[in-house]
Amino acid sequence: MTLDVLEKVRAGELARVYLMWGDEPILVRELVSAIRTSTLVVGTESLNHDRFSASELESLVQVLQACAQVPMMAQFRLVELWELETLLARKQDADDEASAPSKGSKRKKPEQSPIDRLLTYVSDPNPSTVFVMVASELDARARIVQAVRKAGVLVHFEALRNDADAVTFVLERARRGGISLDRHAASSLVGAVGSSPSDLITALERAELHAGQGLPVHGEDVDAVVAVTREAVIFDLTDAVGAGDHERALAILARMFTANPVRDTNVAFGVHAMLIRQIRLVFTAKMAPGDVEAATGLPPFVARKLARQAERFDERKLRAAYAGLARLDRDLKGGSKLAQKSPHMALQRWILEVCEALPGIERRV
Repeated sequence: MTLDVLEKVRAGELARVYLMWGDEPILVRELVSAIRTSTLVVGTESLNHDRFSASELESLVQVLQACAQVPMMAQFRLVELWELETLLARKQDADDEASAPSKGSKRKKPEQSPIDRLLTYVSDPNPSTVFVMVASELDARARIVQAVRKAGVLVHFEALRNDADAVTFVLERARRGGISLDRHAASSLVGAVGSSPSDLITALERAELHAGQGLPVHGEDVDAVVAVTREAVIFDLTDAVGAGDHERALAILARMFTANPVRDTNVAFGVHAMLIRQIRLVFTAKMAPGDVEAATGLPPFVARKLARQAERFDERKLRAAYAGLARLDRDLKGGSKLAQKSPHMALQRWILEVCEALPGIERRV
């Protein structure tokens, strides 16, 4: 869906309102860059382009006034509003506060809130302005999402649903970029970094550089430059946790963060997703010790390794580990400012809790 939107923009098929959100910075930048290229006339950018950050806005009026202006020597103006989630969190903006009646004055009709003003504009946008809103995360049920669904273009950047979709994404990305890449190499790449589009794009670019300009990318190019953060490493991590070896587990976790050229938040979500999957598999193996292969649907050699790992966990530790991951999911998605600021530290805490390595602190269940 994202590629379809990108192709339409590059072909000059522009909507008047775009809303994009999600934790995939490379894809966000790529789409915004394409919109800029298709909208702005070279030499008139300073006349027809305004970029705002909601966290720095004194009032939404600044944005709406920019949207209402007439383009100069061009067909369109471009107005960008970043960090939209900050604006949506506000109850009122500075204009609302300034218009509040003073003591003894006649009560006035309440001014529109920022979100109401935004909704009013989105329902009837200026035909000569392309308005782009960007957020790191949004509730799909939010009113602004529903409004743009009717009047503009929504783009939600998120991890791909499964490995098959991720392989398809990599192959299509390579095809569009003129990179020769076979399915085996694409599978190796997905197996190494997971299903985040931004991570996959970064890994593909590194593998292409290793192969050489214009030369085919093979599995060995992927192995040479892409740090493996999945299967083997996650087995090592959960194996160390199951054995209560918190020092080894913390060392493995540190390598997973330092080996990835992406934001700590992206790495944390990737590691968390792998841990959830692995703990579920270990739990399944624990409950079906005689036939792990059939219970999990995994290849025989993986099932045997999983059965050995299950022996390191007792049921109490497994339940505590899973409960801790559930809490961590909530914390990473906004439940804890500390976890959002330092996701690596939040994962370290999970390891120390499960390994019962926090002196004087009882493990949460």
